[in-house]
Amino acid sequence: MGVHVPDDEPSDWLRRLSPVERALLERLATGATIATAAAAEFLSLRTANRRIADLRRRAGVPTTRELVLIYRASRG
Repeated sequence: MGVHVPDDEPSDWLRRLSPVERALLERLATGATIATAAAAEFLSLRTANRRIADLRRRAGVPTTRELVLIYRASRG
């Protein structure tokens, strides 16, 4: 496995969101479950879970709840 190099700034991961990652976070931020968000974006649940896990790693948080809270705060 490779070594994780943290982003220069904590918010760097937010600026680098792909359209699908942003769509998943938007749906989660409005209260959708991961399964519902995945279906709405035409992703398998496994793929959505992997993408969200990667976002948690990039954001440096252990839970999806914390990830969504950071995302909500970034929207203003």
